[in-house]
Amino acid sequence: MKIKLTEQQYNRLLVENDKSFLDGKVDFPHIGNKVNKFIVKLFNYIYEKNGRYAPSQNWEIREMMMRDFGLTRGESKLLIHNYDLFSDEGVSEFSGYLDAPLEFWGEFKFNTRVPTQSYMSGDIEGFVTGHASSYEEFIQQLKDGDWEDVDSDWNEEVDFFPEEADWDIDADYAVDRISDEMSDLERHSDKATILSRIEIE
Repeated sequence: MKIKLTEQQYNRLLVENDKSFLDGKVDFPHIGNKVNKFIVKLFNYIYEKNGRYAPSQNWEIREMMMRDFGLTRGESKLLIHNYDLFSDEGVSEFSGYLDAPLEFWGEFKFNTRVPTQSYMSGDIEGFVTGHASSYEEFIQQLKDGDWEDVDSDWNEEVDFFPEEADWDIDADYAVDRISDEMSDLERHSDKATILSRIEIE
């Protein structure tokens, strides 16, 4: 059986040892960077149980690998990724992949300042308006929440409690801001500076 290697897999096969990934930056406790007999058996077991990989099975397969085979979360993510790659080639038996290089797949983390936004409540002197034919009718509108508008003259500071602010990540702004930050880093820094701010989970 012919095995198709990605360019990344082929290049790594030339320079890396049998254990680590990303030029020695990542080592896993239970697996190396090539398919061994255990991984062949694992992939065959997954195929017998689940068939070809489908994204909807991701969580189930990962939990099974961690629970039944004692693999770490990182190892499980990487093996699922490679099971998906090999499954795409239409195979149903994986012994032909013995000693084939595994493609690294993992969660990267870039350390940066993240934009946030907050909803903060407070109060200020103001007024509520509504149309009515009597005091009694307007009072009833106030009771029922049936008034027309609420506003303030904004002639004093708002009473608020900063410790009660409800903060959240501003994900929409983060997309533009991080993209701009990366462009600035590539213009004004070297690759080592950028890599120093990236971790692998």
